[in-house]
Amino acid sequence: MTMSSKEKSEEMEWSAEEEIQLFFALEGLKPVGVNKHFYMACIAERLSRSLNRDIPAEQIWAHLRTLYNLDVLDEMEPLPFPNDQKDFSLPETEFSALMSRKQAETEEKTLIEPASQPKPIEKQPTVVASKVNVPPIKDLEKKIVAKLVDAPKRTPKRTRGSMSLESNSPSTTPPPLQAHKRRRI
Repeated sequence: MTMSSKEKSEEMEWSAEEEIQLFFALEGLKPVGVNKHFYMACIAERLSRSLNRDIPAEQIWAHLRTLYNLDVLDEMEPLPFPNDQKDFSLPETEFSALMSRKQAETEEKTLIEPASQPKPIEKQPTVVASKVNVPPIKDLEKKIVAKLVDAPKRTPKRTRGSMSLESNSPSTTPPPLQAHKRRRI
């Protein structure tokens, strides 16, 4: 009869020195909560370094389960970030034109598509597009493209070895003159 790796890890006898090194490795790291697997990787690394041999994380988990009720400790650990659930909706002041356009597109699709396939109706706020002074997106795109085409081109950046007509360019400045001085020793 062969034993699985889990049974072998549970049967491992921990000496007093190994348990002491395990508790030193646990210092500042709790293997519970959201980050328990990351903490266990750090614990296994610390323990393996202190004992000068490789200790798999499964053996450490098995031994900690004999010492502590890890499931209860895991449930007691609070989340380190807020986990409130809220309904999401876009702010109408910023996205009213887009929402009305999307609603108009969905209405056009429902008129064009055959009625044989019922589609779920998405509830979207109704906003009158005539009240908002936002030009259509195609006009905005044309304006942006026109500005980009008319924008002045940036001159290429000069590099140290480039041929330049500028008087302060490094390629045209002569190297500094060295004085012929004798060194005293």
